[in-house]
Amino acid sequence: MILIIAVVKPRIKKITNTYLYSLSAGLLLIVATAGLLREAYENAEKFTFQQAIQTGKLFWAENSQFWVALLVGSGAILGVFTIFIVRFFFVKKFNNETHSNHKEHNHDDHIINFKDIDNPKAAWLAIILLLSHRTIDGFILGSIVSKISIGQKLNYGLIITFVAHILIEILIIYYRQIQYGEKVWKAVVYNLLTTVLLIPIITIGAFINRFLEQAGWILPIVNASGGAILSFVVIVELVPEFIHLRSGAKKQWYFTLIWFVCGIIIASILLSFHAHSTDLPNSDFNAPIKLPT
Repeated sequence: MILIIAVVKPRIKKITNTYLYSLSAGLLLIVATAGLLREAYENAEKFTFQQAIQTGKLFWAENSQFWVALLVGSGAILGVFTIFIVRFFFVKKFNNETHSNHKEHNHDDHIINFKDIDNPKAAWLAIILLLSHRTIDGFILGSIVSKISIGQKLNYGLIITFVAHILIEILIIYYRQIQYGEKVWKAVVYNLLTTVLLIPIITIGAFINRFLEQAGWILPIVNASGGAILSFVVIVELVPEFIHLRSGAKKQWYFTLIWFVCGIIIASILLSFHAHSTDLPNSDFNAPIKLPT
C-alpha cells in the first residue's frame, strides 16, 4: 500500500494531512473506548463468573463489580503509567529538534518526532516507541488469527475498525515524515520496517492467545492497557495536530470537525456488529453454584 502511495501521491497538502489526523483521532478514540475498553469489561466479567462456577465460591459472583474494576483499573493504570514514563523520558532526554511550523502549534512534547530518527542518540528510542505501539496492534491481530484457527466467533466490527486504523496510521506516519522534510524513499523504508515488525508479533500473539484466554485475568488487563494507551495518544498526540485550527479559518476548522466526527461515526457503526462469544454453556449459568461441603 505504502509503495503505491509513494508513487501515486508522494506528497499531499498540509491541510489534507491535518484532515487525516482528525479522521484518525475520531476512529482511534472509539477503538480505544468502545472497542478495547469494552472488550476489557466483558472479559473481566466473563472471568469472574467462570471463577464462580469453577470454584463454587459465591464471593466471585457477589463481588463481580469489584473484580471487574480491579482488573480494568489495573490495566488502565499500567497503560497510562507506561506511556507517560516513556513520553516523559523522550521529551526530557531527546527533545533536540524544532520544526518550521512551531509558530502554529508546538510539537516539542510529542511522543515521536520522526525528524529525530536521523539523530543517532534518538534513533533507537524512536524505533522502540514505534515497536511498542505496533506491539498492541500485533497482539490483537494475533489473537484474531488464533480465534480463526479454532473456530471461535469474532468481533468483526472491531477487526474492520482496527485494520482501518492501521491503514490510516500508515498514511499518517508516511505523510508526517514527508511534512517534516524526510525523503520519500526513507519515509517508505521506515514505514515498511514498522509494518514488517507486525509479523513476528502477530505470530507470538497467535501462539500465546490460548494461554491468555485460559488464564482469564490477563486479557482484561491487556485490553484495558491498550485502550488507555490509545486514548492517551489520541488526546495528547493527535488532537494537538488539528485543534489549533479553531482559531484560524472557519471553513478549515469545520471540515476538520467533519472528518473527526466521520471517524467517530464510522468506528461506532462498525463496532456495533459485535459478536458476544463465550466458552461457557448456558446450562452452567442457569445451574445454581454448588458450594463445597
